Amino acid sequence: MAAAIDARDSYTLGHSTRVSEMAIALGRELGLRGQELDDIEIACLFHDVGKIKIPDTILHKAVNLDPDEWEEMQKHPEYGAEILRKAPSLRRFIPAVRHHHEWYNGSGYPDGLSREGIPRDAAIISLADAYDAMTSDRSYRKAMTKKKALATIEERVGKQFSPELTPLFLGIVNKMG
Repeated sequence: MAAAIDARDSYTLGHSTRVSEMAIALGRELGLRGQELDDIEIACLFHDVGKIKIPDTILHKAVNLDPDEWEEMQKHPEYGAEILRKAPSLRRFIPAVRHHHEWYNGSGYPDGLSREGIPRDAAIISLADAYDAMTSDRSYRKAMTKKKALATIEERVGKQFSPELTPLFLGIVNKMG
């Protein structure tokens, strides 16, 4: 399923798998084991499933999205939650999928959650997702260097990212080489 989602956009091919690898490493660093790590892995693989409902004209646009297009793109976490809701065995992944674009300071989407109100798995996915997005070529921009992406994440601690999780994540990425 993740491969089908990623294949829809050649720029994100492999994205869900890379996000999963980094998120699992962060989960291990937090002391998570067994089912908790399995759940993070599966949530990562489904985190962008809602993009299936995003029109290709938006998903593949080679320049910045206009405000209406950006509003539609921001619905992908909600669409993902709707899709997962249809399968009882996948419902436990809804909080992570729905809230992976929430910001620590409450200015994210779709619900404006903040701080501890953001599900742990969503906060973990948020870091891995942002880093992979920054370091991957996209139709509208070239990839950042690892150094620039890590500096950008560090600048956003307490705004976009959790002050507790971010230092651990930065350490993991630096160890990954």
